[in-house]
Amino acid sequence: MEEKLEVELLNESQVSQSDNFINFKLIIIGDAGVGKSCLLKRAVQNIFEDNYQATIGFEFLLMHFKVNDLKIKFQIWDTCGQEMYRSLVQGFYHNSSLAIIVYDISKKPTFDSLEIWLRDLKQHTEQDLPVFIVGNKIDLERSVTTEEGKNFQNLNNIVYFTECSAKRGYNVKEIFIEAAKYLYQIYKKFKIQEKLPLAKRLKLNKKENEENNNKKKKNCCK
Repeated sequence: MEEKLEVELLNESQVSQSDNFINFKLIIIGDAGVGKSCLLKRAVQNIFEDNYQATIGFEFLLMHFKVNDLKIKFQIWDTCGQEMYRSLVQGFYHNSSLAIIVYDISKKPTFDSLEIWLRDLKQHTEQDLPVFIVGNKIDLERSVTTEEGKNFQNLNNIVYFTECSAKRGYNVKEIFIEAAKYLYQIYKKFKIQEKLPLAKRLKLNKKENEENNNKKKKNCCK
């Protein structure tokens, strides 16, 4: 039976230095101008700046959650999207637990760039990094349909896809709540397997790898 998840987004008054948090590093990537910084600031600080300047370099903000009995802390890195800084961004992939790739639903080229960002992640991470895809700016006229986003998710085995509006605050916090749920489940699964005898862990890992390989083969044949 699947565990029911209760998620609480904690504010500053609910967090103390004595709390024992499980730390996760998240990175937000995507083309310049898609609203990565606005998305993060809306999620964490509930603010939106119409005249926000493009990120030069990197910034990070923290989010704290309680998922069932576990306290989780996100260190969320907002990266610059300009191509000239791409090699710098790649250095921040290291030790990430999850990547959020953002595109602008009103600008088709930013959606087309998703494949480039995905390829970049695969080339510069040691293992398959879980990926969320987010279409931002649904308050604007569309150039990319929701169906196109869902199709991209299915074709590329993306963990989670959604659309939002950082300007209006629509569906923004939900992205990080879903990330907290997902990483909670991964953490719990790891801790359960960690307690098993080594032979049993290896058997489970082998079975999981075989299942993943079979899924990839099936997808390739579509």
